[in-house]
Amino acid sequence: MGDDGSRYSFRKRRRPQQDGIDEALNQLLELTASCGRLVIFSGSGLSANSGMSMFSTKNGLYERARQRFKIQDGIKLFSYPFYKQRRMDVQQFFAQIYGEAKNSKASPGHVAIAQLHELGKLQRHYTLNIDGLAEVVGMDTWHHEKNPEGITVEMHGNISYVVCPSCHATERLSGPVMATMKAAQPLACTACGEDEMRFKVMLYDDEEGDCITPEDVFERLEDDLAVADGVLWVGISFEQSASTEYFRKVRHMLAAAGRLGSVVQVVINPSDEAAFNVLSTVSKREDVKLLDCSSTSCSSS
Repeated sequence: MGDDGSRYSFRKRRRPQQDGIDEALNQLLELTASCGRLVIFSGSGLSANSGMSMFSTKNGLYERARQRFKIQDGIKLFSYPFYKQRRMDVQQFFAQIYGEAKNSKASPGHVAIAQLHELGKLQRHYTLNIDGLAEVVGMDTWHHEKNPEGITVEMHGNISYVVCPSCHATERLSGPVMATMKAAQPLACTACGEDEMRFKVMLYDDEEGDCITPEDVFERLEDDLAVADGVLWVGISFEQSASTEYFRKVRHMLAAAGRLGSVVQVVINPSDEAAFNVLSTVSKREDVKLLDCSSTSCSSS
């Protein structure tokens, strides 16, 4: 069960045999059932059935950003340098994403993670999503000062809030705030008045990232990994640098604690590409074990 430091990745097969599928699913269930404390990382695949647009898929956020802003790569919209150049345009685009989040519903995957929490098996849930749907199923949000025991850590922020880069005051979006954002008007911080509020969303190369995710989060992660006996990576494609960096950081923390060989890691994603991307982050591919199953049986979303 990962005693050799191996990692298990579940991916679809082109011509699956039912016996093989059942065996893989049974191994997945056995692995997770044997874990007493799980750390879960979740990505956009978890919210794919919730009404939220994914980033890299056809007609996803990157493609829509590319078309709207006439840029070569839509990912550029989510970079801090582009945000500094076209701040109000980006705020308007994020206002549309907020509209999706507001109309979205928690997926079965969200419910399943919440059930693990209720069973006492969830050490912490680290999400790369910004939709805030973990709150909908009753998993409160971690904050290094206000709620240090919170169960969900929003690594990239929450689209339902605006934050002040100067004093880090946050405010949940309301009708008047949204009207200001949609009108492409600056919104002064109501707490300090020193800066303009921005959507609480982490950008690439974000020079104000500490107002979204404080450095304390990695201390929290290190403490969680010190007691966890399993790490699940759910609905993450590993196409973006952030997710692969988190994976490397987890491996490094486990190795530093002498726990890499005793903590099983499971990558749950129906895509072959996800498995390939995971393999590309590892120097010794022989450390990785792959269990095949069909997308219909192992889909995390």
